[in-house]
Amino acid sequence: MHTYTPARLAQRGLSTLALAALVSGVGLQAALADSARYEIWALDQGTHKAHIYDQDLKEVARINFGAHGMEVPHMIDFSSDYRYAAVANVATGNIAVIRTEDYRVVDIIETGPRTHMAGFLPDDSAILVDVIGSPDVERDGKVVEVSSDLDNESFAIERELVIADDPAFQEREGEFNDVAAICHDTTADGSRAFITLGPDLDNGGLVVMDTESMTLDAVFSPNELQVNCGTMLTPDEQHMIVNGGGEATGLWYALDVDTLEVATSNVSQGIDAHGVRNVPNGDAIWMVNRASSDGVVIDAETLEIRDTIPDTGETPDILDFSPDSRYAFITLRGPNPVSMPHIAEGSTPGFSILDVETLEIVDIIQPAEGDESSDFHGIGVRVMD
Repeated sequence: MHTYTPARLAQRGLSTLALAALVSGVGLQAALADSARYEIWALDQGTHKAHIYDQDLKEVARINFGAHGMEVPHMIDFSSDYRYAAVANVATGNIAVIRTEDYRVVDIIETGPRTHMAGFLPDDSAILVDVIGSPDVERDGKVVEVSSDLDNESFAIERELVIADDPAFQEREGEFNDVAAICHDTTADGSRAFITLGPDLDNGGLVVMDTESMTLDAVFSPNELQVNCGTMLTPDEQHMIVNGGGEATGLWYALDVDTLEVATSNVSQGIDAHGVRNVPNGDAIWMVNRASSDGVVIDAETLEIRDTIPDTGETPDILDFSPDSRYAFITLRGPNPVSMPHIAEGSTPGFSILDVETLEIVDIIQPAEGDESSDFHGIGVRVMD
């Protein structure tokens, strides 16, 4: 979750509103969030396009990844200042770096078979990429480090860690089946990355990587942590939420980022726990269940479930929020899903919009309505000056 820190204000230039907030003592985060313009970037992995909407739900741009030789854009993440986006493309095994101001693809980096997720480190110095690996090669899942010089738009692979080759993993390799990197989030200082394994729950588990040395600090087998999907640092930066889901399962855990102990664990009150995201105001964490089309609201302070989301729209996947915390945007899968077939099958590909206060659907947007190949997965909200 991006926050409006003094460093980021220095990058962006202190606005009149921000200055007034500082002088008056009004909360800076709240003042800026209430006024911030934003865009919704939704990835249709079935048609290989990104559909970009403004806050009035007008489509303002499209990015055709297929025209650049990239297929199945799966996950998206923005740099801390939102000037650039990184998109992982599963079918072509690469990531795209996009300049958000003009929606231009400025670089394509080949990272490996079934590249699943790419995320900037908090200081934007690098992009960590989670790679599932080839279906024909056992235990070739890896994490790739791509250096990131945003000012010069320069990106290059620096290092990689094949998870199964790490000594900490090899000490316990008998507790694992196949090994593939799925998703990650980092601690606030970027020193540790929590990486879920999968994609099947039987191949799940978690590894914690030291980002400076690119070695593993800890390894959790699928018998210890039944996780294979979402990761989210809590708003207080003290715990990492990780979850797991399958055809009859929805689970989540909160790990202390320092001790790596499980602070709490619970069921997701649905089937196939998947996307998880902090509400920008820091009050709560939302988690959606893909197979049961519902979700839960977790109190950010107590880490207890305080509410349920009865209807997210059919087959939800990934979610994000407007910066004022009023609306949630949740991707919905299509009738011919290109990833996780059967369990991810839906009929309204696009994204739903939920009122955060009432937990009710206010709209469903289908950019490719009627296209049987449409299948939405990743989504991100770009906050603008």
